[in-house]
Amino acid sequence: MSHICVFEDSQYSQLAPLVHARATFELRCGFFTFIERINRQYPNTPITLFCRDYLAGVMQERYAYRVNDLGASGEVCLFLNGRAILPIPISIEGEEEAGVQDGVVVYVRLKGENIKKVFCDTFLSKDAVVQLKSIVRTVNVKMPMISQFWDIVNRNKSQIQEDFKQFAKDTSSENRFEGVFLMNKENIFVGNNSRIKPCCVLDAENGPIYIGDHVTVSPNTTIEGPVFIGDYSIIQPNSRLRGGTNIGAVCKIGGEVVNTIFHDYSNKQHDGFIGDSCIGSWVNLGANTVNSNLLNTYGSVKVEVGGELVNTQQMFLGMAMGDHTKTAINTTIMTGSIFGFATNIIMFPFPPKYVPSFTWCSNNGMKIYRLDKVLHVAKTVMKRRNKEMTAAEERLFVKIFQLTEQERNFF
Repeated sequence: MSHICVFEDSQYSQLAPLVHARATFELRCGFFTFIERINRQYPNTPITLFCRDYLAGVMQERYAYRVNDLGASGEVCLFLNGRAILPIPISIEGEEEAGVQDGVVVYVRLKGENIKKVFCDTFLSKDAVVQLKSIVRTVNVKMPMISQFWDIVNRNKSQIQEDFKQFAKDTSSENRFEGVFLMNKENIFVGNNSRIKPCCVLDAENGPIYIGDHVTVSPNTTIEGPVFIGDYSIIQPNSRLRGGTNIGAVCKIGGEVVNTIFHDYSNKQHDGFIGDSCIGSWVNLGANTVNSNLLNTYGSVKVEVGGELVNTQQMFLGMAMGDHTKTAINTTIMTGSIFGFATNIIMFPFPPKYVPSFTWCSNNGMKIYRLDKVLHVAKTVMKRRNKEMTAAEERLFVKIFQLTEQERNFF
């Protein structure tokens, strides 16, 4: 029987802080996370996940997949890099081979006894290509790969369009919403039990608009495609969602948003501009929080990655914000900022461009955000959405606190 294994590789750390509490294949780009897209591309095919050991507990709770254990994997197994976006599925059948791009393993097709020679550590090793060459031949391939958070931001608009073509259900030109104006109706899809209230404009002339199930779009909202809005999300009155807005499930979004990904359960309910950014889950942006996505010099944006300043070669780039981070009202965020996991930003006027995980950042400086306080807030926030933090999720918080200790060594 054929089998799929989706794996993380050694470059996962370049996507911090977005991957502190999730695997690389759980990042959102377009309609789906990477693993959701793979699941749709390979229907009815058994899937195994290979990830960092400390994520295994929460992975087993999130998915009905085998984690870090191939078990009886069958006669053929196709290993897929969780950072790759597959325009079309790679065939499971075929000769044994490893597809390599710029020294990175994109996929490996193995059969029989060779499957047993591959372990999770194989892909997390920087020598993965060398190890696999001893098993099978390698071929050069070309595939969209996500290496930094700005790769997700750059890919987002086009991926929404591609996913709409491949996965959107048949759309109807009938406008069933009173007082709502639809432009280019055939490029607009609205799911079951969703409400578009009067005085809204849905403009799909420059790209499709996909609105999931049980979504509420409040009055006087303008949506300009390409845009994706996930199930059970709420768009507040007078919102302006511009091209590339990508909202996960159970979010509350207001104000002006352009080319920004919100993962599930995050809030930006009030006025304020957010652009060209990638936001984690369980984030709350206070009223009038804004970010810059363009330098006054129109130059290339630089960001701090792993303690080093990196030139992104991007003119438009906002921020990356880890899960469970919060900002106070009127927070003004500089171009190319990175905020870690579970930070609290209550600083006026400008917080630093880089704020470590588990940091309380105020006008009095930065200090460690105590783990017990963070857990209390996170549990309270989750309970408001009828979610209970599991023991595995709590252990993950503790592990992330330990793993990010070096980020806070200057306190």
